[in-house]
Amino acid sequence: MADGSLTTMDRSDRLLMIGPDHQALEAIQEHDVEVTVLAGGSSKDIGLPIPSGRTTVLFTDDHKNVDNALNCLYRHGAEHFDAVYAHDDPAMMTAAVLGQVLGARAVPPKVVALFRDKYQQKQALRQAGIEVARHELIEDIRDLPPGYELPFARAVVKPVAGQATQSTFLVSSTSEVYRISRDCRAKAMPSRTFVVEEFVEGEEWFADGVVSGGRVRFASLGRYAKNCLTAVNERTPVRTFCLDPIADKASYNVAMPVVHQALSTLGLIDGVFHMELFYDGSRIAFSECAARRAGGPISDQIRYKFGVDLAALSVLCHLRAVDDIAATPRDGVVGSAFLPLAEGTLLDHPSVADLLAQPDVVNARIFVPKGLRTAPAGGNTFGRLGEFTVHTKSWEETTRRLDEVSAWFTTNLKVLPLTATMRELRKLSLLGG
Repeated sequence: MADGSLTTMDRSDRLLMIGPDHQALEAIQEHDVEVTVLAGGSSKDIGLPIPSGRTTVLFTDDHKNVDNALNCLYRHGAEHFDAVYAHDDPAMMTAAVLGQVLGARAVPPKVVALFRDKYQQKQALRQAGIEVARHELIEDIRDLPPGYELPFARAVVKPVAGQATQSTFLVSSTSEVYRISRDCRAKAMPSRTFVVEEFVEGEEWFADGVVSGGRVRFASLGRYAKNCLTAVNERTPVRTFCLDPIADKASYNVAMPVVHQALSTLGLIDGVFHMELFYDGSRIAFSECAARRAGGPISDQIRYKFGVDLAALSVLCHLRAVDDIAATPRDGVVGSAFLPLAEGTLLDHPSVADLLAQPDVVNARIFVPKGLRTAPAGGNTFGRLGEFTVHTKSWEETTRRLDEVSAWFTTNLKVLPLTATMRELRKLSLLGG
């Protein structure tokens, strides 16, 4: 992190974290913060390690449920905190409400709503004069209004407060919306309020940074190699690249005014953000924004490219004032790729150390344990085996290295097919000859 970017305090800060944010917990080990983590059943069963040190974990059935969360806190006499924080979208309103109940700093509920509810978000930004896709609300996707007609030639249909492109559909006819309605009803999809957005052409960019005292203290720009929804629909691994403030200055000049105006309109005072934008070669259109870090390896590649740790700042900006950060970006191109899950039972895979030993790889993470059984599933942007980041001198070389490392990793996976034959078991040396 850039020197001098954070002010200091005389005593330990006390943070309540709603759901474990493992990267943030790793990043704040060097800071004087006492953390109490509310961890629900799903977090416990996933079992990612929580760093030891000044961290207390309290178990509750569902940390996103205000009733469960408050009962747990009162049961343990844990009521005194300086700030309440959540990284996962569905837990953000819980953190906002608990902040008010406990008298601690947190993103206010109304602001959380503007970042979570994409219909409210686009309404507010359109009124502020920011270009957004035309849109309309479907209150209950399972029960479409009589005579419903798709209002746009092409559109994206998605939950109004969804995440990670789950249950997100690209449609071009009214009949497709009715099919989605029937499927959601048949599958008892929990999300029922949807938003329909006119499809926007252009490259998909993203902006990430930190706001403190109502001012953007740091912001970076990046882009997807292939637009995110396209990659998910095609079941191709998501890839992301950092844009350089000098080499890509024109991109920063066109995007950053929209980023600043959008954040001001949505009312973020203290927090990190991840914003997505579309650029058609002449103008920027706002897509959506979350008051949290980006998913995937984006924060890792920003930390490597700019020396700015958004994982640490996502917590610290709720506890302390953050000054303007004068980052010095590395030369060259930094890009990342998902390592997709393989259908079947995962028996073995290259380790993080193996990945880091590959030329040009500067960061890597593995998320799933050996023995995981993966069945076919719908596309989204969080289902992945791992991710890695590379740094080279050019876009072409970075793209090539992402291809080569991905191919090497896939070649060295050992996966038992879901319907393995005896011959396949013998080939994997699981049985004697």
